[in-house]
Amino acid sequence: MGLSNSKSNSNYKKVSFDLNTKKEIFKYANGRRFHNDENSKYFLPNDDEEVDRLQIQHFLFCYIWQGNYSSPISDLLDRGGAKVLDVGCGPGTWLLNMSTDYPRASFTGIDISPIYPSEIKPCNLTFRTANILEGLPFPDNHFDFVYMRFLLTAFTEDDWQNKVIQELCRVLKPGGYIEIMEGDMVLNPEGDCGKILMNA
Repeated sequence: MGLSNSKSNSNYKKVSFDLNTKKEIFKYANGRRFHNDENSKYFLPNDDEEVDRLQIQHFLFCYIWQGNYSSPISDLLDRGGAKVLDVGCGPGTWLLNMSTDYPRASFTGIDISPIYPSEIKPCNLTFRTANILEGLPFPDNHFDFVYMRFLLTAFTEDDWQNKVIQELCRVLKPGGYIEIMEGDMVLNPEGDCGKILMNA
């Protein structure tokens, strides 16, 4: 939950508070809005411009891979009753697609920033503000499918090994699937054009 007051005039300070903790949810720098969670290394903004970029990125990858996921879960989602978690859901674009495509499954998204839809969304979709580094707010063996993408630089190597993977596995039901999609941080230029680009 939050309260927002913003003006385009630079004399006004933009303020967003968590009504429960009275702590500012967002911080602002160079005209951009960012999360204000000291326990997170995620460095990208979370303003409207970033939401637009994330939505374009989502639809681009859907087009490239001809779908929303790679795991063999279509039958599970069609059957009904499946529980799906998206960790680091951002604006919830992936979840909005999935919950519309699979109305018999239930979907939950978590993110450190409440930039996801709060009111207009399918009835089988919920969102929560949470940080996986502080533990996921779900019981053990709760989800059939856990999905996470593009958070490689949001965590330290220690976080990945000792917190993130353990939490994903903890909330996953036996026999469930975890899908993590990350970019390759090592560039391998192909051909003359790739070499020119790398040397530019």
